Amino acid sequence: MNTLSVVLPNYNGKDLLEKYLPSLCISLAKANLTYEIIVVDDCSTDDSCDFLGKSYPNIKVFKNKTNQGFSRTCNIGIAKSSNNYICVCNTDVQFEEDYFLEAFAVISQNRPFALKGDILNYLNGEYANTDRTCKLIFKSGLFRFKCDIEPDNTNFGLEVGQQFVGLGCCFIAEREKLLNLGGFNEIFSPFYWEDSDLCIRALKKGYQVFYAPQCKVHHFASSTISKKSKTKFRKLISNRNKFLFTWIHISDPRFLFRHFVYLIYNSLLRWIVLDWTFYTSLFLAWKRYGARKEKNWSCILNGNVNG
Repeated sequence: MNTLSVVLPNYNGKDLLEKYLPSLCISLAKANLTYEIIVVDDCSTDDSCDFLGKSYPNIKVFKNKTNQGFSRTCNIGIAKSSNNYICVCNTDVQFEEDYFLEAFAVISQNRPFALKGDILNYLNGEYANTDRTCKLIFKSGLFRFKCDIEPDNTNFGLEVGQQFVGLGCCFIAEREKLLNLGGFNEIFSPFYWEDSDLCIRALKKGYQVFYAPQCKVHHFASSTISKKSKTKFRKLISNRNKFLFTWIHISDPRFLFRHFVYLIYNSLLRWIVLDWTFYTSLFLAWKRYGARKEKNWSCILNGNVNG
C-alpha cells in the first residue's frame, strides 16, 4: 500500500500556509491516501506555528532551534517521516486537485525512485514559465542547465547533453532510497542547486527519476526566499553553489581542463571590471568545499533537531 509523508519547510510562511494548505489537503483526500503532513519550522518570527496548531492540529510541527536553511530543514522533515513515500514541497505551491491521484497512478505502474510533474511558475501573480526537465550542459567552464527543451523520459542520464529533473520545489520520492542518498546535500545551504544535485546523485546510484506532465502544481516563485534574502545575497549564494556543483560532479578530464582555464582566466581579469562577486563566491565555495564532511544522520533520527 502506498503511504505518503508530505514535508513542508517553513520560514515566516503563515500567509502562504493559510493560502495553499487547503489545495494540498484537497488533493491528498481525492487520492484516498494514508498520509501525514510534517512542517519543519526554520525559526520563523511570525505566528506560523500558532496558526498551524489552531487551524491544522493534525499536522506534525517540528521547530529548529537555530535557522538551518532549506536543505537541512527538509532533511529533518525527511528523517522525521514515517511513510514509504515522501513529497517534499515548498509552502508557496498550490496543488491541482488530481496531483496525487495522477502521481500515484504513475508510481504504481513505473515504480520510479522519484517523480516530478509540471511546475507552473508565477512572478508577481503573473504566469512566467513551466519548469519541466533540463539538459545538463558544460559552458564557459561550468556545469549549467538548458531548460527550453522538449521533455524526454527516455533520455535521462548523467552525461552532458542528457536530461534530468530538479528535485526541489515539489516532488515525490521513495523514502528508503531518499534516506540512502542522505537527502539533500547540505553543502548547498541555505538554498539553490541542491535540487539538481539530488537528481544527479540519484541517477549515479542507478535510481529512476520520472517526469509526469499530468501532475501539475502552481509555484509562486521565490516568495519564501525573497522574504529572507536580498537580491545580492541570493546571487552570491547561487554563484557559490554553481562552483560547488561543478567541483562535486566534474570528472571528465576535458571538462576539468576547461574549468581550470576558466578559473585562471577570470581570476586574473575580473578585478578590471570590479566584479568582486566572482572572487567572493569563489572564496566561499572553496572554503565550504574544503570543510565538507559527511552528514551525521543519527543525530537527526535520534531527535536532536539541530544535529
